Amino acid sequence: MSSISGVATSASLASSAVSMSQERAKFFEAIQNQKYVSVPFLVDPNLIQDAIHAFFEFLNTPDHIKHHIDFKITQTHRRGDVGFKRRESAADIYNDSKDFFHFHPALFDQYADFLKDNPVVDAFVKKAKPIWDLAYAKTLEILKLFDDRYPETSAKVFDKEPVHLLLRFLKYDWQRSEKYLAKPHFDAGSFTLAIAESCAGLRIGSGPDDLKLIQHQDGHALFMLSSNFKKVLNTDEFQAGWHDVIQLDETKIGQPFARWAIVAFIDAHGVEALPRTETHKWYTQSAHAE
Repeated sequence: MSSISGVATSASLASSAVSMSQERAKFFEAIQNQKYVSVPFLVDPNLIQDAIHAFFEFLNTPDHIKHHIDFKITQTHRRGDVGFKRRESAADIYNDSKDFFHFHPALFDQYADFLKDNPVVDAFVKKAKPIWDLAYAKTLEILKLFDDRYPETSAKVFDKEPVHLLLRFLKYDWQRSEKYLAKPHFDAGSFTLAIAESCAGLRIGSGPDDLKLIQHQDGHALFMLSSNFKKVLNTDEFQAGWHDVIQLDETKIGQPFARWAIVAFIDAHGVEALPRTETHKWYTQSAHAE
């Protein structure tokens, strides 16, 4: 009986290994062909909604409160800053009109007294933390898939503290009719995990000519390679995801916000960010041509 059981167990393990190999192959095929892959991301929808509500409450605080948290986890990444930022599209060819907050748990120690005195900010960052934890775990799981082909991929991100993973809470404005909420670009960093959004509008491709509108599946996140991924993965097998966000609903014109999103930006240690002239190269070329 035991020998039969052992054979069954071996067969089960072999079947599981084949299944894992097939899933890994599908993952890399999607990255190659689509420039993104949809991955399971099991998060309570109420957690997302509560965090977004807390983010909007945070945005209603006075400017000196919103801007108080302000530090960098690294000087080499454009995504290294923690805290609130406001961008205006008219101010720079690269800018979109948006408010965003970069969350990293390092802020809890650095701003403990401030958080104690400002319950709205405290409530927001405490609701952001479990989403950051899930993004951390999912990114580690994904990068381990790369380890067999490209050794130490996950170690380049996770073997040193602090891990350079920032969770962006983002609110787009659209006060006048424009095509783009986010102008076409490559993300500045190594990897991107798009976790949640209020509505469709994200398009992804390899460049300006093959952008496709993405339908974000419930219970999933979208993983993309970002602009400097080749400094982590020494390969020409893949391309970064060129993407933008377009406005699909004209009823949002003049409303308090056009769209919200939660996105994790991941950088490897010791990797310098590419300049905006590179991450936005095709958009700036077309804009200058006009």
